[in-house]
Amino acid sequence: MSAGRNSAQAAIHAVALVLALAAAPLAAQTTIGVRAGIGPASLSGADLETRGAAAFDEPRDGIVAGVDAGIPLSGGLGVRIGLGLAQKGGAVKVPSSIRASRLLNESTAEIDYLQFSALFRAGTAAEEGRLNFGFLAGPYVAFNLSCQVVVTSVDPGPIRPEVPPGIPNRVGRTGGAGRTASAQDTAVACGEGGVSEVKSTDFGLALGGGFQVRLTASLDLAFDVIYARGLSEIDDEGKKTGHVVLQGGLVFAIG
Repeated sequence: MSAGRNSAQAAIHAVALVLALAAAPLAAQTTIGVRAGIGPASLSGADLETRGAAAFDEPRDGIVAGVDAGIPLSGGLGVRIGLGLAQKGGAVKVPSSIRASRLLNESTAEIDYLQFSALFRAGTAAEEGRLNFGFLAGPYVAFNLSCQVVVTSVDPGPIRPEVPPGIPNRVGRTGGAGRTASAQDTAVACGEGGVSEVKSTDFGLALGGGFQVRLTASLDLAFDVIYARGLSEIDDEGKKTGHVVLQGGLVFAIG
């Protein structure tokens, strides 16, 4: 309970900092960005094999969505202070060697974070400033909102008798001839039912780049590709987060 309260308080402080920076008077032009995107997320860790933990190193689609304040520093250098939702985690697939004889299980770790980032941006403007390319790098800290592992079980079902030629044979979802399959999703919260408990925070670095297209004097269309790599272990099994995101949005000039 205390970890949850600490995460909520830290999130409130992060929101207050973003608002304060966006409202602060600056000599150059400040921007407000609204962005959203999607990309593969996975978990990794050097000690997963020795500790016998599920790696969740297969990708799952995780979205990001949030707002940011772009604050100019000097020349083409600025800092982007962002706050938003980041879905991370990973998936585990059943080895093909056991699919024929057992239930087909796929586990997906779904971890939602409230993520606060401070990314430095070095940009270069083309002629007339209508197209601007930039590189992004900086730290982030994420506060855990929810965590669960979803297990999908697919039962191939019994083998059906052969059907004489000319009579339709319904094939189950697994694609095996003469079988009818059933599927079921079961969600288990982290820290329960043998699932590792996830820590309240995640810290890491984000790297990427993108471009902005000037639409009007006060509005840009933006696209970014960002890789966020967790540096801290999010549980006692040594897992670390990773997420590649393709995102787009609108950037408004203020002040």
